[in-house]
Amino acid sequence: MNTTSIIFKRCFFTIVLFVATLICHAQTEVSDDKQEQVQREELYKLRDEIRRAYESQDYATTIELGKKGRELSDDKRLYQYYTLISSNLANALIKIEDTTTAISIFEESLEKAKIYQTVDAPEKERLEILISANIDLGNVLALTGKFEQAIEKYKEVLELTDDSDSVGLFIINYNIAECYLELGDPDAAFPYLIESNRLVDTLDIDVYSATAGLLSGKYYYRQGDYLRALEELDRSVDLAKSVDYVEVIIESYEYTINSHKALGNFEEALKVSEKLDEIQNRKFETDRIEAVQNARASFEVDEMKRTMEAEIRSSRLEATILWSSIALFIAIILVVILFIGFYRIKKLNKDLIEKNAVYLKEKDKSEKLLTARNALFSRISHELRTPMYGIVGISNILMEDNEIPETQMENVRSLKYSADYLLSLINNVLEMNKLNRSTNNSLVQEVFNIRELCHHAVESAKFISPDHTNNFQIEIDPKVSETYKGDAVKLMQVLINLLGNSNKFTKKGKVFLRIEHRSSKDKSDVLHFSVKDTGKGIEKHKLQDIFDEAKFINHNEENEGTGLGLPITKKILELQDSNPEITSQVGEGTTVHFNLQLEKAQVSDHSPSRPRINKQEDLRGKSILIVEDNKINQLVTRKIIESYKGKYEIAESGLKAVEMAKEKSYDLILMDINMPPGIDGFETTRRIRAFDESVPIVALTAVEQIEIETRMADSSMDDYLIKPFKAEDFLDKIINNLIKS
Repeated sequence: MNTTSIIFKRCFFTIVLFVATLICHAQTEVSDDKQEQVQREELYKLRDEIRRAYESQDYATTIELGKKGRELSDDKRLYQYYTLISSNLANALIKIEDTTTAISIFEESLEKAKIYQTVDAPEKERLEILISANIDLGNVLALTGKFEQAIEKYKEVLELTDDSDSVGLFIINYNIAECYLELGDPDAAFPYLIESNRLVDTLDIDVYSATAGLLSGKYYYRQGDYLRALEELDRSVDLAKSVDYVEVIIESYEYTINSHKALGNFEEALKVSEKLDEIQNRKFETDRIEAVQNARASFEVDEMKRTMEAEIRSSRLEATILWSSIALFIAIILVVILFIGFYRIKKLNKDLIEKNAVYLKEKDKSEKLLTARNALFSRISHELRTPMYGIVGISNILMEDNEIPETQMENVRSLKYSADYLLSLINNVLEMNKLNRSTNNSLVQEVFNIRELCHHAVESAKFISPDHTNNFQIEIDPKVSETYKGDAVKLMQVLINLLGNSNKFTKKGKVFLRIEHRSSKDKSDVLHFSVKDTGKGIEKHKLQDIFDEAKFINHNEENEGTGLGLPITKKILELQDSNPEITSQVGEGTTVHFNLQLEKAQVSDHSPSRPRINKQEDLRGKSILIVEDNKINQLVTRKIIESYKGKYEIAESGLKAVEMAKEKSYDLILMDINMPPGIDGFETTRRIRAFDESVPIVALTAVEQIEIETRMADSSMDDYLIKPFKAEDFLDKIINNLIKS
């Protein structure tokens, strides 16, 4: 991070710290000396002009007026004005990256503040001037990277600051916390961060609140809590926008981008980077660089001139030739400085244009790669799921065929197990892609029986490595309610992933699923879930990367599969403000546990699943049109319908389906999406809807869920089912849509 931006924020607050006290003092102090009275009145007005110019980021005016103010206040009786004006002036120079001159001004200001301690002035005023100058010195130390010395100086100032000075205490605590963060020590920064947040709440000023939010975001980013960091950074940006605090907005966006990258949310990071690019370009376009450079050049020349004039007066040299030489020398220096300033502006413009061109090129490349990746996953989804529909469907049909000899049934079971395992791997890859891509991973709120859910999860997990013959045990705290409201499907997916992993890596051992009641709040319970096994365990060095899909790719363990089960689990739990933790001992087993807050539901609210209709009567008397171009998929779909005593007809293309739907009325249409050549499922549906708006149309598709959900939103289809699917799910989907019609 640019240390100039760090010191700018510190100095901004330091300047504001003592304004109120100085205004009060300037208004009440009456001098017997008329000339001093005039000077004080002029300085009072000038000081306000300088402060307003600095706060509005008009650094050219700040430098020009600051030079004048220092000359008028160069008297030890007026050093309180000198110190404050010097602080504004030096901070403006820091903004234009002239740190060398700024440091010398801060050092001179501190010396003036020490001299002012001998003046007959109120003790409180003298102390505040000294504190202000010392803070500036601490800022200089921080600016030059000497953070340990800066912290030491800030802590000294902290002891001098009155407890009633909330603004001053906020600034000092803020500076200490930020220095510790720059040193990479967030734990040491934490108590000062907490105190800063407490103080900013009492101030209720958006400028301070925006900066405090940025500090909190940086702290959580350093701690690796990227979700919490994003919350704080978003709050900081909102507050900074309300006061047009561009620097805080820019730095908040930078940390937001890094947080999204750390979470794998590259699409979100790209969106924020576009906002950052826009605001940086706007800021660059509005910066009055030339005016600032000219004002700086004028200041440097005037300083040099004042030094030369002092030397001339001391030596009493009044020769005309010497004065002419000095004037010529100054003019030459001014031309050189202005030329250097012009060259710097020209180079800055050139560098910015080049960097913008590189950035835009890389951004375009990134967007193309993202689009290509999404298209690839969509294509892979269809190409893998289509044959899997045939394999899984035919396996199920064979399993139910009573005429197959028992000697061959074992081969059929092996085929079905292999198909289910392959389907699980495919689903894991596509599920991870969905969680990484989708910005609408919303949670469903439904009432479910948690004990039934745990039972089904265990039974499902047993089919993963069924030959391992493990003993599964469910232990649920009696304080845990029967029914809760939440996303039962996602919770089931988490438990199956964890239980399946335990079953996979444990042989002839035990797998425990435990739920403990931790606390209650309003209408919710905090439940602690843990899945423990007695398997072979995980080596310690692997634990830190176990939930990271990017780092858990290079593995060679037997039966590890894609290694995406735990990363998927982590992403699902993060949607519910939870975070899984894992402990393991090689040879003794592994435990994965997490907390989840669930809303309690009344037992009467729980609607049990619709009882299965008798298999022989499910679709009796129903006429279904199957629109499918793939012969194997036709076979599987019609076999399932036949098994439920339904009637069917097949259309091998979209055009044929439109003709058949015109000639005959069907109870339901099963519509494939991709049917080349000709019209696809969506176009076929649109044409059917032109003459039949009531027939239920259910899409049977192998495309990725994100794509089908997006396209379904603009279609006139009633529902969809992704291949391959279980026969029971197929039946439920058809029955539900027949009932609706």
